[in-house]
Amino acid sequence: LGAFHQKKKIYYLEAGLRSYNLNHPYPEEAYRQMISRISDVNLCPTKLSRDNLINERVSGECHVVGNTVLDNLLPYKNKCKYTNKILITLHRRENHHWMDKWFIEINKLAKQNQELEFILPLHPNPNVQKYKHLLTNVNVIDPLDHNELLDILTKCKLVISDSGGLQEEGSFFNKKVIVCRKTTERPEGIKTGHLLLCKEPRDLQSKFNHLINNYVINKKCPYGDGHSSLKIKKLIDI
Repeated sequence: LGAFHQKKKIYYLEAGLRSYNLNHPYPEEAYRQMISRISDVNLCPTKLSRDNLINERVSGECHVVGNTVLDNLLPYKNKCKYTNKILITLHRRENHHWMDKWFIEINKLAKQNQELEFILPLHPNPNVQKYKHLLTNVNVIDPLDHNELLDILTKCKLVISDSGGLQEEGSFFNKKVIVCRKTTERPEGIKTGHLLLCKEPRDLQSKFNHLINNYVINKKCPYGDGHSSLKIKKLIDI
């Protein structure tokens, strides 16, 4: 907004992600729609995100470049394997009102599948921390830095998460992700089979049971190839 007021050129990275529901994700969806209206150049991760902006008739240029979050993952690509680990992250505001129900269902899964290690780096938000006692069969650990998280992600069998980034990172490593949200602004992964939407805690067990026997996937990541920065560099006018 400050750049717009000073008539500075705005390059919008990760432009065009849409759920078209202002409450999911909140507040990101509203900010994304606002920023794309005033951006000079929209750097879109996918063709769908570019199409969203074209349909919204934004005034800026729109280019498909992939997402730069994947550029950092290239050194880890050849380290991927499937082990008995299940990676879990839950933290979004939209889930705070029933975080206890998500945790109860996750703990049930861990109890029913003791041959698997359910690992949950617990978010520091008090609305998440206060339900820690419900995770009696889960390996609850402190928050991890990104490299430590990637180490688990490359080794896990599948992911349970409400994170936007993990939807892309999991897809890049061909790890299926159960997305614990009402909707996702990254629907491309649903089409490829990388993502499975779980809208309510009561549905988690059936979604998990479906994937745990069908967890292997080998398809092109829909969110980029890990070379987004080079594509963006060619577009930046400096």
